[in-house]
Amino acid sequence: MTRNQARKAPAAMAETDSIEDLLAEWQRERADLDSWPFAIFGRVWRLTANLLGDAERWLAPLGLTFESFSLIVTLRRSGAPYELNPTALYRESLLSSGAMTNRIDRVEALGLVKRRPDPNDRRGTIVRLTPKGRKLADRAIKIHFEALAEEFACLGIAERKSLSSLLSKLLLSVEKRRNSSSRPRSGPRLRRGIYPESSRDGHS
Repeated sequence: MTRNQARKAPAAMAETDSIEDLLAEWQRERADLDSWPFAIFGRVWRLTANLLGDAERWLAPLGLTFESFSLIVTLRRSGAPYELNPTALYRESLLSSGAMTNRIDRVEALGLVKRRPDPNDRRGTIVRLTPKGRKLADRAIKIHFEALAEEFACLGIAERKSLSSLLSKLLLSVEKRRNSSSRPRSGPRLRRGIYPESSRDGHS
């Protein structure tokens, strides 16, 4: 190929993700709207759904769902004696508020946690990680971190730090806004957990 031919060769098209297609559709259908917020929201949503699905896959051989995993690693992360009341367990985990009692029941049936009376609340209970639960939590979190590192291997060190910082800034802003009011200014009320109560497919 001559130098002139090389100059005329078309540049390779850059790869685009699935959200880029949705943005193009909104630009076609509603060019009067600035869709940049959905560029962020849609990608965060799709990433969450895909990563949760992957996590369920690599946790399944351990006999864990993401919910049971989150519950036992939250107790493990809390430090000795590895126990929390159900309210603290919900607040410190990545779980939504719904049916926490049922989740604890399922994990207790596996022998991973044990309930005991709360000495500071006659009507309350404390959930404690059993030795079996601690051993499994340590194994599971190692697998989880290693698998996530593979998922994020496309990012360089500087990119990881930059992305983490930007996501932290955004999350802090959202959490401050949510904490300043008992309900959002507009739109449906959302649970504190990972998903809104509406569909999970990432469309908007």
